[in-house]
Amino acid sequence: MAPRVTIVRAGQPVEFLDFPESGILALNCDAGARPACLTALVGREGYVGWSALLDVGLSSYHIRAGGEGARCLRIEISRMLRLVNERPSLRARLLRFVHSVMIQMNATIVSSKTDPIERRLARLILMHHDRANDGDICVTHQDLADMLVVRRASITDALHVMEGNRLIASSRNRLVMRNRPGLCLVAGEGYGVAEEHYSQFVAPLFATR
Repeated sequence: MAPRVTIVRAGQPVEFLDFPESGILALNCDAGARPACLTALVGREGYVGWSALLDVGLSSYHIRAGGEGARCLRIEISRMLRLVNERPSLRARLLRFVHSVMIQMNATIVSSKTDPIERRLARLILMHHDRANDGDICVTHQDLADMLVVRRASITDALHVMEGNRLIASSRNRLVMRNRPGLCLVAGEGYGVAEEHYSQFVAPLFATR
C-alpha cells in the first residue's frame, strides 16, 4: 500500500481484513475540512476491517496508510466469516484485539480533552514508535498536525522543545527516538494503559500455538 493512500473510506463496504506486516494504518474520522483526525493506530500487532465481524458491513473510519506505506496480509471478509463461524475461538481472539483498540480510542479522547499539545504529541510519537519497522518514524509535521487537529506551527514548536531536551531528532519527514523513557514522562498517564492491556490480554492469545 502506497504512503498515505486511503484503503477504505468511512461508510464504504468492508471487503477485506488487513493484517499489517510492516508499516502503520491510521484510523481517521472527519473533522470539518481536515479529514485526518486520528482515532487509532494499528500496526503489526493487529488488523483492520473488524466491523464486518460485528455484523456491520460498512467501515466506521477512513483507513489510511502511514508515511512509509504498509505491507499487509489480506483475506476476503466472506472467507474470514466462514472461518470464524467454524472456529468460535478464532472470533473471540480477533474481537479481543478490537477491545484493546477501544481502550486506545478512549485514551485518545481523554488526552485530546485534557492534555496540552506537548503531551498529546509525545503520546502520538510513542505510539508510532511502537509500530515502526526500524525505530525511525516516517511522518511529517503536517501529518502530526492533522492527526491532532492543531496548527502545524504548534507541532513544530513542540518538536523543537523535544529536540532541545534531546528526546528526539527531527527532520522534514522523519523522527528518530533518542530518549524513550524521557518521552514517556512527557506523555504522562495518557500513554501506557492501552499498551499494557494489549500486552497482558491480547498478545498472549496470538502467541499460543
